[in-house]
Amino acid sequence: MAQIGTMTTGAGVVTSLNLPYCPQFLLVDNSYTGTFDLTNIDVSINGQSTVSLIGADDIDAVAQIKSHPSVDDGNVLMALELANGEINAPTLIRLTNEGANTNAIYGVSSQVGTAPYRYSQFTINATSNQIFQDFDSVLINSSPTNIDSIEIQWVDGYNDRYAPQELPALFKSLYAAESLGMFSVTGDINWINNEDGNIANATVYTNATGSATCTVGRI
Repeated sequence: MAQIGTMTTGAGVVTSLNLPYCPQFLLVDNSYTGTFDLTNIDVSINGQSTVSLIGADDIDAVAQIKSHPSVDDGNVLMALELANGEINAPTLIRLTNEGANTNAIYGVSSQVGTAPYRYSQFTINATSNQIFQDFDSVLINSSPTNIDSIEIQWVDGYNDRYAPQELPALFKSLYAAESLGMFSVTGDINWINNEDGNIANATVYTNATGSATCTVGRI
């Protein structure tokens, strides 16, 4: 699939793409520089919101979590997965520029799609908690600074509570390199992967230092 657009220059400037389809993957500029230079992204298919993300680091982390090393140094190939294939339906994509770039925008697909990925964000106040269930992934920012612990209930009945530093060990086979045990360029975003459906629910507990934003992905 060819280039589908170009970012309009200027920090905070929104580029809107009206497409007759939703691509499987969205790339901005390229797949290997480590950032898409976006502060907001919103996607709606047939008028229904499927993706609504705020924050450059959180957006970059979503684009990284399902990827593999692009080169031998362990850099993660970035591609934001919007659906499980190309969906033939009117789609509006709104991208907010982080700076003065005019990056190219690409839509890439490898098959016919049947369902969109849905990403949404939840803010957990300091010294509070939030339970998540029926998810494919949860990204937890401000970690470990603002995170006390994460409790995971597995479908086989096992339950345990983990420090943020322990989570990468649970999903170590999915990480591209040891330097990518935490996501985004700042390295302060934890990842809980549940694509295999082995987790019944997860509860994130914040400490008194501050709040945390969790980005939840579902299909």
